[in-house]
Amino acid sequence: MEAKRIARIALAEIRAFLAEEEEEREAAWTMKMKTLEAAEEKLREERRKEAERMEREKAEKERMEKEQREKERMEKEQTEKERMEKERTEKERMEKERTEKERMEKEQREKERMEKEQREKERMEKEQREKERMEKEQREKERMEKERTEKERMEKEQREKERIEKEQREKERMEKEQREKERMEKEQREKERMEKEKAEKERLAREKAEKERQEMERLAKEKAAREERERLERQRAEKERMERIAKERERIEREKVEKERLERERIAREKERQEKERIARERAEKERLERERIAKERERLERERLAKLKAEKERLERERLERERVAKVKAEKERLERERLEKERMAREKAEKERLEKERIAKEKERLEKERIAKERAEKERLERERLEREKVAKIRAEKERLERERLERERVAKIKAEKERLEKERLERERVAKIKAEKERLERERLERERMAQEKAEKERLERERLEKERIAKERAEKERLERERIAKERERITKEKMERAVKEKEEKERARIAQERLENERAEREMAARRERMEKEQMAKEKLEKASREKEVTERQRLLEQNAAKPNVSQPKAPAAANMAAVRRERSVGEKKK
Repeated sequence: MEAKRIARIALAEIRAFLAEEEEEREAAWTMKMKTLEAAEEKLREERRKEAERMEREKAEKERMEKEQREKERMEKEQTEKERMEKERTEKERMEKERTEKERMEKEQREKERMEKEQREKERMEKEQREKERMEKEQREKERMEKERTEKERMEKEQREKERIEKEQREKERMEKEQREKERMEKEQREKERMEKEKAEKERLAREKAEKERQEMERLAKEKAAREERERLERQRAEKERMERIAKERERIEREKVEKERLERERIAREKERQEKERIARERAEKERLERERIAKERERLERERLAKLKAEKERLERERLERERVAKVKAEKERLERERLEKERMAREKAEKERLEKERIAKEKERLEKERIAKERAEKERLERERLEREKVAKIRAEKERLERERLERERVAKIKAEKERLEKERLERERVAKIKAEKERLERERLERERMAQEKAEKERLERERLEKERIAKERAEKERLERERIAKERERITKEKMERAVKEKEEKERARIAQERLENERAEREMAARRERMEKEQMAKEKLEKASREKEVTERQRLLEQNAAKPNVSQPKAPAAANMAAVRRERSVGEKKK
């Protein structure tokens, strides 16, 4: 009984001890679990904070990238806007230049059309005048033929009288030849004087004056030959000899004139070739200088463009004012010329008699024709040689007509012997006046020719300047377009390069973010594995400690029981403690497994 009581006490103590240890283990386990939960909560908080920080960093990074992209977009839009504004400005400038060019071309076409219409009108007027002249010549020819028939009849009637009057006529012929010779000598002296005065003038004027002088001499010789031939009809042999001499002289004169013409044309061609070579050299030199200037000023083209446009406008304004001034000066000269010619016409009308009305009208027409030809010379620059040739032909024709009229006048004087001397004096007076007028007209033509050549030279220089200016503007425009294309190509290349660099940077940043994410994931996994290993190690150590304590208690209990058994030989009594001990061990194992 006492043993049972002791055993019960011992068992109760063991149970209390075990319960106490169980409570301590439960408390330790609860503390450990709380610590683990706090650690896990702390780890979760750290992970949450880390995730929030990474989220904030990611958001900040995305915001910065968004701001960067926005900034780049705005810069790109600003650049594009500036480029479009520049292109629009350039387009407007080019459109304005094209409009100005089209306007100038339109004005040029209109001017050419008006010139063409004027030339056509003048051609038709000339044809009309030519037709009237031919009709007049036909009527004059018929009248002369009628007069010749009348003259032959009268000469036939006078053949009987001519024998008696032969000596008188011979005497008169000698006197007439003497007077003609003195007149020719006087004209020769006058021509030589004029030739000396013209010695300092241009070669073309000298040749022209020489040609006119020779032409007048030839016409005078032809006139003398015709007069001699008509007056000495019966002396045929002498007449034929004079005709042969006149023809030989004419042939020599023509050959001389032809040689002079060929020489003038050769000299003119040589001068033209030299002028072309000079212009080509100047053009090459100007182009070389222009290329050097463009190479030096390429960096300043954009800054100077507005100044050049302003200068171009001022130059066009100056040229317009200059053209208006030249037109006013030309109009004033034409007005003064008309007034002068009007005064001369009035003076001639006052000096002339009613008897010479038809001749005055003819001279007035001739004067007007010469004025028209002078105006045509000023406007028909390209047809200058043809015009000069036409003037020469017209002059020869006018001179022939005048000489023919004088011949008819002399024939009429021969018929009316009483009025011969008076008419001869009047004819000489008319010749003198005509000579003075011809000299004045020649000097006026020379003056107009010099003015025309000066105007041509100035016009050529202006056209050359305009052509060079247009070439320069075209070169500048081409250079600007090339620079703009290069700039656009460089801009595109830069944008492409920036896009590629941004793509590479974004890829690198994504790669770095991925690596950082992986690193964070790895670190988190490693921390979790370390915490799990630590927790497992702690649990293993706790389990080992519990098992060790259990084994030690079991050994101690066995030793105690063995000592009791040794003291009391009853073997049936230790069964309850052993069973209790086994039950306690099973409970500890089950608690350990539950904790696991």
